Amino acid sequence: MNVQKFFKRYVHSSVKLFCFFILVNIFLFVSLIIVSVSHGNQSPTHLLPCISDELQQTDGQYTLPDDIAALLDQDHAWCMLIDNATGNVIWNYKLPANIPVQYTYGDIAKMARWYLEDYPVFVSARNDGLLVLGYPKDSYWKLSAYKTIVSVKIDAIGYIAVFFLNIGIVLLLFIFNSRKTEKAVKPILIGIEEIAAGQKTQLAEQGELSEINAKLNHVSKTLKRRDTARANWISGISHDIRTPLSMILGYSSSLEKNHGLDSDVQEKMTEIRQQAEKIKRLIEDLNLTSKLEYDMQPLRISSIYPVELARQVICEFLDSNLDKKYVFEFESNPQCETEFIRGDEVLIKRAVTNLIQNSINHNANGCIITISVSCSEKAIAIVVSDNGVGVSAEKLKALNSKTHYMESTDKALHLRHGLGILLVRQIIEAHNGIMRILSEEQKGYETTLIFPKTKY
Repeated sequence: MNVQKFFKRYVHSSVKLFCFFILVNIFLFVSLIIVSVSHGNQSPTHLLPCISDELQQTDGQYTLPDDIAALLDQDHAWCMLIDNATGNVIWNYKLPANIPVQYTYGDIAKMARWYLEDYPVFVSARNDGLLVLGYPKDSYWKLSAYKTIVSVKIDAIGYIAVFFLNIGIVLLLFIFNSRKTEKAVKPILIGIEEIAAGQKTQLAEQGELSEINAKLNHVSKTLKRRDTARANWISGISHDIRTPLSMILGYSSSLEKNHGLDSDVQEKMTEIRQQAEKIKRLIEDLNLTSKLEYDMQPLRISSIYPVELARQVICEFLDSNLDKKYVFEFESNPQCETEFIRGDEVLIKRAVTNLIQNSINHNANGCIITISVSCSEKAIAIVVSDNGVGVSAEKLKALNSKTHYMESTDKALHLRHGLGILLVRQIIEAHNGIMRILSEEQKGYETTLIFPKTKY
């Protein structure tokens, strides 16, 4: 069903979008880590060892290279060295005025807890003392790194659980949104399919897509009115033509039988009568196909025996003084004699008649026309075939589609495979059957009508 295909494509595209969202987040997370690491070379944990290595004592004086001092100035940092023995500050670089210059062991222990007078500090032990690196207030937020193994496990499990919980929430929202969208869009798609199939549709004009539903209802009503007007117009034209056409047929038939007329005039009257009969059949087919197309032809359902029906159609052709160059053959088997289908006998007979008439019209030099009936457990098939001129592969492809009835005749009003085939197809579809056409040029033409077998 097209609706199911639509929602499958919708789900697939949404899943792809969700995967793309996850990949983008992974990319951003990795990029963030890379950027963070690349900018971490001047962090306290990297800068402190550099200061400790570069700070040199010469003749009792400590000196710091200019490049290291520049890094300290860049971060507005300061530095000092506390003597291990006395606790006095023996060297400093831009030490703030409110920072003490002498420390006890207790002060150093407190300092090791990361803050000195609200300045975030980082310490490193040297042979000659304790190196302290300080930064401006509120520049670093230092967290405790002391956690139990159990708490670390809880944190890890918690982070993973929250991550998957977020994924689950996103999926639930996605499913909810998909169902909501499906509920709103599905009736619209079904309505479009019904309109395309020529059926009347009426959607509920409520909900988020009520405006679209209202537009589709309006389109359905407009198309239905147009179809009805078209069918009525065809029916009216057919009725109006029927009376003058009957007069033409009557007068031409009378003049054709008038032996007082010249033979040349009689031949012309014969031609007039034959062409008028073709026009009559065309009008009848046009009227009937129009009614079938717009569901204006009620089916008179009864039990139909295909073998008997096929024999009746053959007999009617033989009784119509058909030219002897057309030979009929009938094939069946005893099993099919008692098989029947449920349908409109007049319409099915019309379908078989049209197929035989097509074989006659297309084979001016004569042909053998074979009508066969076969049956299986689930279906009954009527096959009408001939050994005549057949049709090209291109024409066969067009015939297997729903040929437009305006392509049914040529300039001389000679019936072609067109309106008759369309009418047969409509009759078969009205009976839930299948029509198949096979043909090759100069190798004949075969049409199979398959009807589902009824159980009652």
